[in-house]
Amino acid sequence: MRTAAVAAALAVALLVGGAASGGGAASGSFDFGRAGGNIVPSRVAISPTGRVVVNGRLSRTIDVEAVRGLLTLANAERFFSLPKRISCAGVLPDVASLYLTVRMPSRTKTVTVHGSCNRRFAELYQVLNAVAAPAQ
Repeated sequence: MRTAAVAAALAVALLVGGAASGGGAASGSFDFGRAGGNIVPSRVAISPTGRVVVNGRLSRTIDVEAVRGLLTLANAERFFSLPKRISCAGVLPDVASLYLTVRMPSRTKTVTVHGSCNRRFAELYQVLNAVAAPAQ
């Protein structure tokens, strides 16, 4: 089983090792963020070319190989087999839900989670969030 630490290490390795990447765009993209509840919503988009847009503003650009690695991670976490909606027990209704859309040439899926009870979703979301953070 993949742990959050392994997934985060994979993302960092992809970003650091991306200097030797080939050209072109990756074959997929990501949209993720939070919605609902009583907190300000947010939206992050990672394009096939590596552009990271946070709440409508370009935040940074990551390597295309990193985007490809994130798509590989989504497949490894079996993202496309997750239910479309996951409601965790005991979560108050005013807590925001997290959502994640993965687009690939042959399929697109959005998963929304209210709470933090799904490990596969949480690990993939955590890695995407770390990758999308502005460069220091």
